[in-house]
Amino acid sequence: MKNVAGLVRVGSVALAVGAVAFGATRTSGSVQVAATHERAGLATSSTVLVSSATLVCPGPQRVGAQGLRDVTGTSSAAASAPPVDALTDAGVNRPADAASGVVTLSVGGSRPAATAAERGEPVKTPLTRPEMVTAGATLGLAPGLAATQVWERRGDDDRGLAVTPCGLASSDVWLVGGGGGPSRTERVIVGNPGANAVSVSFEVFGAAGPVASAQNRAISIPPRSRAVVSLDALAPEEPGPSVHVVATGGVVSAVLDDAWIDGATARGVDDATRSAAPSTDQVIAGLDVSGAAMVRLVNPGDTESLVQVRVLLPQGPTQPAELRAVRVPAGSTTDVALDLPAGPTGLHLTADHPIVAGAYVERRMTTGADRMGDFGWAPATRPVNGLAGLALPGLSASGSASSLLLAGGSRGGKVVVHIVTGGDDRALPTVVAPDSVVSIGLGAADQVWVSQPGGDVRAAVSVSGLASGVPRLSIAALSSAPLTALSIPVRQVAN
Repeated sequence: MKNVAGLVRVGSVALAVGAVAFGATRTSGSVQVAATHERAGLATSSTVLVSSATLVCPGPQRVGAQGLRDVTGTSSAAASAPPVDALTDAGVNRPADAASGVVTLSVGGSRPAATAAERGEPVKTPLTRPEMVTAGATLGLAPGLAATQVWERRGDDDRGLAVTPCGLASSDVWLVGGGGGPSRTERVIVGNPGANAVSVSFEVFGAAGPVASAQNRAISIPPRSRAVVSLDALAPEEPGPSVHVVATGGVVSAVLDDAWIDGATARGVDDATRSAAPSTDQVIAGLDVSGAAMVRLVNPGDTESLVQVRVLLPQGPTQPAELRAVRVPAGSTTDVALDLPAGPTGLHLTADHPIVAGAYVERRMTTGADRMGDFGWAPATRPVNGLAGLALPGLSASGSASSLLLAGGSRGGKVVVHIVTGGDDRALPTVVAPDSVVSIGLGAADQVWVSQPGGDVRAAVSVSGLASGVPRLSIAALSSAPLTALSIPVRQVAN
């Protein structure tokens, strides 16, 4: 990685929907007033559909940071509420106000850049300013909200495609991605959607252990703003980084934008998004292999971890001998090359101590002196709990093909996949066997949703294609959407 300036703050953004609670969302409470001298009964809590939801997108990843070279591309965002049938398939009741509410996209402290008030109508907006983006929804359109950001560039060494799911804010984010090389640059983009400043610290694990230069590095991010942090400044020349982002005083979103030019050869761009927290059982979906691949194992603990890596295929799991027992030293990362068959693949990792994981796949030209190409990062994720979705703004029109890749853990499960194209909802009940994968082509779909009220299935979308004969690739992992919240009535009584 090339040493460049370290920590830069850029931009700010106002929320589209006022007084929204980030992450889980807000529901309306109730107050009951008892008559004089009446004994009030014990309040009864209940689970209700959320009435507002907010997701955070990074905004244009590679512009607006002082000390880092601007790389302009075409950026856009899209957001949508799910089909009502996807909600009922997820095990929740049909919203009583299913036709009410709005979906919005807001950029940089301005009024909403785009708004829709009808279910099934995606909200889209181009992104030009180096600022965080928020997607919001209210009332009946809030449960299951999904949003996506797309960045692409063609025609030169900075070419590539990044399809980035917008996510719920959190106080703890793990990012697995990036690497070494003089022309490889990584930017950690952290957004604060809240109304108060948030303190953010960074912990970087590398091939030789925790990176000392990243220790005690912290920044304050103003309300409704984002900060861009050069990973080169945190961990210069680290060949196998993993970044742990910790927020104090609020919640944030974070992605790691990885851009690689190998000498004079364009190798591609992708965003590494949030990986599942440390666990002894991890599953990675989203690998549609047609080239080199590897998995990065992160051991944040103080004891060596022994990891077993099983390869998941449509017909079931295989166990390569060289992946039966991979040692990952304490506080370190280990990159393991994968010899995978072409086509849809997943990974099931089990360890004796908690680990974090992400996988890398690439596609390159098969001819030509420089063999240009692109790559994608797939994080380990938790099973879909209820509903997960992705908006696919204009990807098929730009020459890309998208596939939904489902990976079953030890139990597998049943899901219903909803593929929405121009308002038409096609539902596909699908069984994912334990330790196997299923691939579903999405054609010209502009939205995809996975409903799973209970099970052990992860989901990701692989987007690939050619631009002027050069492969492009991105992987977008699906995360469970906000659906329900706990409502606790308050009853006021006389003294």
